[in-house]
Amino acid sequence: MPQGASSPDTYDSQDSELPRANFVVSRTTDGEVISRYGDIVWDFTVYNHKGQPSCLFFSYWDQGGISPERERLINEIKHIFFILIWLRDRQPLSIGTLQNYLSVIRIVAKFAELRNITLKAVISNNSYFLDFIRSQSSGWLVETLTSLLRLLIKNEHKKFAIKTVNLEIIRSLQKQNNQYRDSLNQTAPIPTRIYSEILSNLLNYLDEWQQVETELMELMHSCYNSKKATIKTNSYNWKTYNRLYNSIINNASSKLKNYVITKRGNITIKAIVSLVTDVQCVCKLVIHAFSGMRDEEAQSLPYHCIEEVISNGQKHFLICGLTTKLNHGIAKLTKWVTSKEGYKAILIAQRIASSIYVIHNDKPKGTSDEIFTYPLFISTTYFGFSGKVIEETTTKYRIGTLWSKRDIYKLLPRIEEEDLKELEQIDPHRAWRNEEDFQIGEYWHLKSHQLRRSLALYAQKSGLVSLPTLRRQLQHITNEMSSYYAKGSAFAKQLINDDKNHFANEWQQTQTESAALSYIFNVLMSNTILHGGHVHWVDNRLKDKEGVIITDRKQTLQRFKNGEISYKETIVGGCTKVGLCNQAATNWLQINCLKENCRHLIVSLPKLKRVIIAQEKMIELLDITTLEYRTELSHLKVLKETECKIVQLKGDVNV
Repeated sequence: MPQGASSPDTYDSQDSELPRANFVVSRTTDGEVISRYGDIVWDFTVYNHKGQPSCLFFSYWDQGGISPERERLINEIKHIFFILIWLRDRQPLSIGTLQNYLSVIRIVAKFAELRNITLKAVISNNSYFLDFIRSQSSGWLVETLTSLLRLLIKNEHKKFAIKTVNLEIIRSLQKQNNQYRDSLNQTAPIPTRIYSEILSNLLNYLDEWQQVETELMELMHSCYNSKKATIKTNSYNWKTYNRLYNSIINNASSKLKNYVITKRGNITIKAIVSLVTDVQCVCKLVIHAFSGMRDEEAQSLPYHCIEEVISNGQKHFLICGLTTKLNHGIAKLTKWVTSKEGYKAILIAQRIASSIYVIHNDKPKGTSDEIFTYPLFISTTYFGFSGKVIEETTTKYRIGTLWSKRDIYKLLPRIEEEDLKELEQIDPHRAWRNEEDFQIGEYWHLKSHQLRRSLALYAQKSGLVSLPTLRRQLQHITNEMSSYYAKGSAFAKQLINDDKNHFANEWQQTQTESAALSYIFNVLMSNTILHGGHVHWVDNRLKDKEGVIITDRKQTLQRFKNGEISYKETIVGGCTKVGLCNQAATNWLQINCLKENCRHLIVSLPKLKRVIIAQEKMIELLDITTLEYRTELSHLKVLKETECKIVQLKGDVNV
């Protein structure tokens, strides 16, 4: 129970009637009643640990007041939520889930009012119910209503039971729901905390490897050459091999020994080969993470796959490979942009591959007819420690199997409550907590396509990522993709024309979703004090008299898709102007926007305060006799005047 809150009234399940109107729904610790059963709003904000507004609004109509008919429909809605909240014998439903159910029930109530029937008649009479379903085009609405009906069926308090349509209809809807859900993008984005930790752990793993890789690869070559010499004497057996290997391993540095034992538990030639395969696997995951490539695309990369490009004095990295997606199995050449992290992973994988090719007296060729003969992720069995005699040369090299759950799981964080809450914010209509892969305390179940989905969503300049560490990790790749994959880019057009499923297209398509989610989180759902022309519009157009947002997520996402609104993060908050802003290039502090209170402007008071502090420090370094000093001082004045205006209107907040 959060500080400042006290439990609502308890309900005796032996009672034979629904609660009376004065039944307390929520109260503070000092006994102050916040909401009663008879109220048209049940306010549970006091029970929210973060203090976020948490209300259930039972009014469902657009115009007019409460008529006797509407009063009866409201009572039916309350009956449903009384069952969901007070008669539930399992883990309580979250406020987000309750609000989802209420948004659907409001629509059912509207339908009932138009038909002049009861709400309970709609959900219990097969004919009325199917008429309602046919009147709806929203897949998630039908899915959510079906979920609600199943909860009502499970209610064991028969005297308060609400009759529903027969199970055959519900099962039919569940099949429809499965088809709807399958039609959506099922790939879960990785929650930002987990995503940041995964990236850190993968990159740290490669950093640790680089500290010992030279000695370790030399050790493997020594073992290989010793085995090769023994084979020539025709006096080889496993005992001979093991003595040879162990004598070489015993002479390794303590640093290398400790590294291998830490990673694999023991130090044998088998453990070392297995460790090298793990490093290849981590390299592949880093390439996924910083390019958005599909699994088979990264797996099949040739040794010569990295291309360096110098543009405007800056170095850029392109990965060259094949794609077979939607091309009838015929491989096509394509490219992906990557960052220095992806480049580093490729160099490490190349050094491992080179160590294998060299012992076979071979060197990877980069000519067009031979480039794909030499895989980047060549199998480590070619080191020759499997007991089989390896031929001096080979015309075709096999790609390694690069997945070890036991060792990769060590790099994955465990799921926490905040991670599930973040997923519920991204997709509130998906029952994340009911899925086996998303249980608190379990390791995150990493799949390579999650890295693709997360990169497309988070590597955008939308302001969706608030975690400072993740922002730093993605800064370089975000800049690269914004340059290479932007709509209108000739590079992106060529890629997308050749492959409609290229990551460039997914990145472009996800821009709208990323901007919309950033707008929802940073503006509509924000607890931060906001000011500006657009904030004024939100307060007057999208909020009711209690200050609660009345527009739904689906409607907001659709407005972004239609190009009616945009959202970009700025140094003082955000901007909702669609298209380019003529102020952006010369007005990075948004001084003109602040002066004119631009209708697209969003000012975050904490951000504004931080800008003022930075501006003051910068001015201290300037010569007071210069024009630059006077200009920056005038900018500071506008910033402070804006701060003062916000504080007067909405109060203060600590930075």
